[in-house]
Amino acid sequence: MPSLPAAYVTTTLLDGVVNVGARPFPQDALGDDTVVIRPDYMGICRADAKEILGSRDVMEDRGPLFGHELVGTVAFAGSRTGFAEGDLVTLNPNITPSRTTGFAEYVFVHDTRERLDQAVVRVPEPHIRDGIWMPEPFACIVHALGKLLEHTRLPSLQGKSVGILGAGCAGLMFAMYARHLGASVSVFNRGEARRAFARDQGILAEGEIFALSDAEAEAHRDRYDVVIVATTVATAQLLETAAVMAADGGVLFVYGGTRKGDSFPAGRADVDTLRRQERIESVRHLGKRLRIAGAYGCFREDYEEGFRLHADHPRAFPLEKLTSRRIGLDDFPPLIMDIAAGKEDFPGKVLIKVAAQG
Repeated sequence: MPSLPAAYVTTTLLDGVVNVGARPFPQDALGDDTVVIRPDYMGICRADAKEILGSRDVMEDRGPLFGHELVGTVAFAGSRTGFAEGDLVTLNPNITPSRTTGFAEYVFVHDTRERLDQAVVRVPEPHIRDGIWMPEPFACIVHALGKLLEHTRLPSLQGKSVGILGAGCAGLMFAMYARHLGASVSVFNRGEARRAFARDQGILAEGEIFALSDAEAEAHRDRYDVVIVATTVATAQLLETAAVMAADGGVLFVYGGTRKGDSFPAGRADVDTLRRQERIESVRHLGKRLRIAGAYGCFREDYEEGFRLHADHPRAFPLEKLTSRRIGLDDFPPLIMDIAAGKEDFPGKVLIKVAAQG
């Protein structure tokens, strides 16, 4: 049995309020089917802020996403888990709801060996802490573009034009991967801060990043084979903008930001169901044939492909450059509350570094 503390620091989310504090270490939770992870870094995701606001539908088979991006070390591994103390791992939150929040000094994951093998993913980069990046969002992007290729029956995006709405971390990772697959990319964002961040970090060239406006949408009308909606919320207005930009026969690909009952065009394609069930449906809108599709979550093989891409093509995937700020766990509650309230906005990934135990 490893040496574990009598108490540990964790966060709670109750009625829209985030707090951080110490609680007794649950020694009785250290069962044969339990993996305990001690995170070194956690990432703040838009889903975290949405769960504070209650504006995200929580799926029962996966549980809340509040605190799901992390890289850390296995501090305890039950005898039936297949893991060992000291394993460098990350978390796939799309597999089991039997886990605690990642915004903590320790994260507890309970399930069968088969499901833990999918939920706790080994990190093959021993020096990832030196150039830290979050594997979970990138695995979701890898999965999403794989699903897009499957839907369109294309071997790659070679020669295709891809427009991306949203220059947050998801939008920038979509741009990296679509370029790698052979596409020309154009990324659109309303706020100048995100556009400047993408340029200053060398992630996008000047001719790849544009303002998201009605005038810009009109200037790019009927131009793109694929338009990816990678904004925090996939509003009807943004989907309409995507439809304007799409070429006849083009694909509107919805990455996130939908809720039960959302449809586009109004009352026709159920975009939330299409996204969560990873389907594609054809509609006629604005005088052209459009296909609406989406993706949801990811699997262990998507993580493995993400690690391979980053290792084999570091210049194409400068994922470390997405980080814009690092904070401590004690700084997290007021910051995430301000983000949820719209008082703070950061162009890249905010990471939480857990202080080393003495």
